[in-house]
Amino acid sequence: MKTLTVESQSAGQSSSPLNVVTFRAFVWGLLLCMIVAALNSWLPTAYQVHMVGGIQMPFVPIFILLLMVVVVNLGLRALQKGGWLRPFSVVELMTLYGMMLFGGLISTPGCDNVFLTTGSTLFYFSSPENKWANLFYQHVPSWFAPGWNGVRFQHDVIDPLYLGGLSFSQIPWHAWAVMLIAWSVFLGFCYSVLFFTALIFRKQWISHEALAFPLVEVPLQMVERGDGETHPPAAEFWGNKLMWLGFGIAFVIHIFKGMNSIYPDWPVFPVNAFGSISIAFTERPWNVIPSMKAELFLGGIGIAYLLTREISFSFWFFFLFFAFEYALAEMLGFPVVGMTKPGAVNFILDQSTGGWIMMALLLIWTAREYIMRLLGDAWKGGAGPQDEPFSPRFMILGFLLSFAGLLGWSWFAGINVLIALVFFAMFILTSLVLSRMVIEGGFMFPQAPYQTLNVMMGSAVSYQAIGASTLTKLSFIQPMILSDMRTNVLPAFLSMMKIAHEIGLDKRQLRRLLLCCVVAIIATLAVTIVVSVASLYSNGGLQSYSFFASGSATTSFKNAASAINGNYPWHWQNLAWMAFGALMVLMMMTLRSRLLWFPLHPLGYLVAPGYAIKRLWFSFFLGWLIKSLVMKYGGSDAYRNLRPFMIGLILGNVVAMVFWVLIGFYTGSQTPYWPA
Repeated sequence: MKTLTVESQSAGQSSSPLNVVTFRAFVWGLLLCMIVAALNSWLPTAYQVHMVGGIQMPFVPIFILLLMVVVVNLGLRALQKGGWLRPFSVVELMTLYGMMLFGGLISTPGCDNVFLTTGSTLFYFSSPENKWANLFYQHVPSWFAPGWNGVRFQHDVIDPLYLGGLSFSQIPWHAWAVMLIAWSVFLGFCYSVLFFTALIFRKQWISHEALAFPLVEVPLQMVERGDGETHPPAAEFWGNKLMWLGFGIAFVIHIFKGMNSIYPDWPVFPVNAFGSISIAFTERPWNVIPSMKAELFLGGIGIAYLLTREISFSFWFFFLFFAFEYALAEMLGFPVVGMTKPGAVNFILDQSTGGWIMMALLLIWTAREYIMRLLGDAWKGGAGPQDEPFSPRFMILGFLLSFAGLLGWSWFAGINVLIALVFFAMFILTSLVLSRMVIEGGFMFPQAPYQTLNVMMGSAVSYQAIGASTLTKLSFIQPMILSDMRTNVLPAFLSMMKIAHEIGLDKRQLRRLLLCCVVAIIATLAVTIVVSVASLYSNGGLQSYSFFASGSATTSFKNAASAINGNYPWHWQNLAWMAFGALMVLMMMTLRSRLLWFPLHPLGYLVAPGYAIKRLWFSFFLGWLIKSLVMKYGGSDAYRNLRPFMIGLILGNVVAMVFWVLIGFYTGSQTPYWPA
């Protein structure tokens, strides 16, 4: 990656005007992040149109950054010649992108903001058949849900949320006030823990290990400055014919595909037809393998090309490896049918869980020397490394106090503190591995394949140790921070720190950039709450995005009900498979550290059971194949020459997707080109 240092300066010198996070950038970034958050909350809830945010490189922020570079900045550069307006600098553009990045992540329906519908789901969908009222109501604090006093709920608060028909002025905001404050405090502690975790691992992953951060390459290439130019865009990138060729191919193909989804008689390119091929086996033992599709996402090919070949190879190899495991289990007489039911032994899920835990522990072990140095400096009150934006004491105390805040909040809610300690430790460990997938593996759609509560009940601690009261309350929390983790903010914090490193920000300006991101988080959460609640009351949750309105919470309560009813037994086999998965990851990490030629990366093993790789495995295969052939027959120069074409595929995919988001706004449908 080409370093985009704007102006170098020593720690004691003042920053160049081009290397400053300006107030103008903060104001524009705040406005744009609020617009992104409002669209991302409103369109899926009201129109079932997605992909404004929801991935670790959201489409709309990239699209707006493209407009800022090639439209706004070009115009301002022309006006600047007349002495009128100043174009946006690289630092300013990255500030805008960073704030929009958090706006696109946190506002995604069905992720962190699912707390808005969890309590309402419990009350509205309670029935004599599921017996949720008898199982859960007595354990729900009055401030966990709107319209709930600890004994009964108000139908005039809950029912309109699913039936719709209320205007903004008719919404019973008074019934939501205490609940919104309580859960906002909880999310604040979660974001704070992840922020300080990012600070602790920043230097280890960015400087010591020099991880690739492939998703950061795209926005950095977009804001690159040309020789002799003080502001983007650079003719070297934006004038590259290969880049525009890739852009045009992706855009045109996706336009045809979108038109075909609306008008079936519209012709499509053969590549689109190939992307719909299903792979199914009919003969034993292969027929137990879940159905697969060879789908083609041109932007996915572009991302895979930016990865190291061992990672892109491992992504598709381990997906097929896990598929083969189903057939092998059938050959050996292991029960495959029904293993996805709650409480059943799931050898695929369990070995992946063990692998995730081992990977997290290895990441901490690898960074142990630097973490111990930080702990020592924090204890002594030392200043720490000169390039750290904050003192070691601030980072360590910030993490400890934030984690203590989560435990204190849990204690106040009536959750067993020891169980909460295990639960939130799993949250941090899972977030670490997920971040590694994003910043080393370029995985835009990262998700943990397991549910922490299910792991705890099935293999770590039994339901009897957790208890009905704690289980009920954790069933509110799990859908928020652990069910759909693709919008986890830890990778975003680390990505912004990497961007700051690449554009040469000193530690003072890095603090400013991070402060802008924190303000963006607060503003995004406020906008998300108002827009989401208003959209649900207006349009009705029954006609809304079902996973956000009820699906995520329903799954959580169903699992909890199974455990309370005695249908979620503890299995020693779960521990055995977890140990097997942990051993696999440990073995791969050991071999990679000793054998330079070893081709397998454990990230592929950890991703394999997840949903996203089922959609992307073939695109990663093609990206790996293209890069391998280019490197073999053309060398590193050919690889570098083809990179703009691959980035063009990504940008063309983004622009086409935004186009279909706008079309979907009018038609109430969407044309997905990424796993969604």
